[in-house]
Amino acid sequence: MSIVSRKEIVKRLAYGVSDPRSLVVTPLLRQADAIDVDAVDLRLGSYFLLPRVSHQPYVCPDKESGSVCQHNQHVPLGRYLVVPAHQTVLGVTLEYIKLPYDVAGQILTKSSIARAFVVVETAPWIHPNYRGCLTIEIANVSNTPLLLYPGRTIAQLVLMMVHPKPARRDALPPKYLGPVLPEAAEFNDPAEDLKLIGVDHVWTIKIDKS
Repeated sequence: MSIVSRKEIVKRLAYGVSDPRSLVVTPLLRQADAIDVDAVDLRLGSYFLLPRVSHQPYVCPDKESGSVCQHNQHVPLGRYLVVPAHQTVLGVTLEYIKLPYDVAGQILTKSSIARAFVVVETAPWIHPNYRGCLTIEIANVSNTPLLLYPGRTIAQLVLMMVHPKPARRDALPPKYLGPVLPEAAEFNDPAEDLKLIGVDHVWTIKIDKS
C-alpha cells in the first residue's frame, strides 16, 4: 500500500459523489488547513457513548454488553464533556466519510492531542467503500480530568491506496453503510463463538443477587 498524498486527496474530493473513485469528507471545515501533506484532520462530533457502572464486577463481551455498559450523551457545540482521569468514552467524528473503492484508511491521534495524554483510536482499519461517521475511542490516560469540546480537531485520517486495485462494488455489507452516531461493539455470546471451534462447554460466573 502507498499513502495518499495531498494532491491525490484534493483530486478525489473533486470527483462527483456517485463516482466510485470519489472521496467525501463533509463538512470539511477550513479545508486549506484540514488537508495536510498526507492526511485529513477530523473534528469531534457531539454524540458520545459513556461507560455505565455495571451491576456485576466484570464486563463480558456478549450480546448484552453494548446496551448495558454504555449510555448515550449529546453535547452541543460550545459545551464540553468531562472525561475523568484514566477513563474512556466512545465519540464520533463530526465529518461523514465516504471512501473510494480502492482506498483504505486509518485514524491516528493528532500529535498535539497525544501530548495532552489523550489516546484516540477507531477500528484498526477502515475498509474501502466505507460510508458514515467514524466511531472513535477516546482514552484519557492522564492523571487529571479532560474537557472534550465537540467541533475541535481531534484526529487525522490517513488514506492508503490498495494494490492491486480491487474490483469496483456497488453493493456493500450493511455494517459499512451510514452510521452517524457512536456505535458500541456487537458480540455473540461466548458459547456461540466457541462452539464454532468445537468447544461445547463454556464456564460462566454465577452472581448471587440475593
